[in-house]
Amino acid sequence: MSKQETIDLINSSMLSLMEFTRKSRGPIKGFRARDLSILIYIYTDNEHHQVTMSQLAQNLKVTPAAASQIITGYEKNGWVKRVRSTVDRRTVYIQITDDIKEKMLEKWSCHQARLNEFLDMLGPEDCENFHRILEKMIGFVQEKMQEDSCVM
Repeated sequence: MSKQETIDLINSSMLSLMEFTRKSRGPIKGFRARDLSILIYIYTDNEHHQVTMSQLAQNLKVTPAAASQIITGYEKNGWVKRVRSTVDRRTVYIQITDDIKEKMLEKWSCHQARLNEFLDMLGPEDCENFHRILEKMIGFVQEKMQEDSCVM
C-alpha cells in the first residue's frame, strides 16, 4: 500500500467515524454538534458533573464573557442551570439539567454499545493494535495543535 493510499484511507475512515458517531449518538432535537460537545464536557469534566465558567471558557478557548453568553442561551433552553457554591458564594457552577442529562445518557449508552460491537468484531489482537495506533495518533494531533502551524 502506498503512502497516498494510506492517506486516502485515513481521510475516508475519519469521515466514516464521524458519521458513525453522529448516527449512533443520534440527534437530540434542537442540539447542534457544538452544543452536545459543550454539554458532554460539563457532564464529564469531574465526578460532580459541573464546571465553573472559567473552566468552560478555558476549554472552549473563549473569554469568560463569551462562555457566559453561551450558557445564558442554554439556560433559556432549559439545558443547564447555574448553582452557587456552598463553600465560596463567589463561585458559580454550571450543571446540566436532569432532563438533558437523561437524554444524553440514553444516546451515550447507545453509542457505547455500538463501539463495543465494533471492538468485539476486531477481536483482542486487533483491538490492542488499534488502541496503540490511536494513542500515537492522539499524541501526534495534540503536539501539532500546540504548534498551530496549519490552523486557519
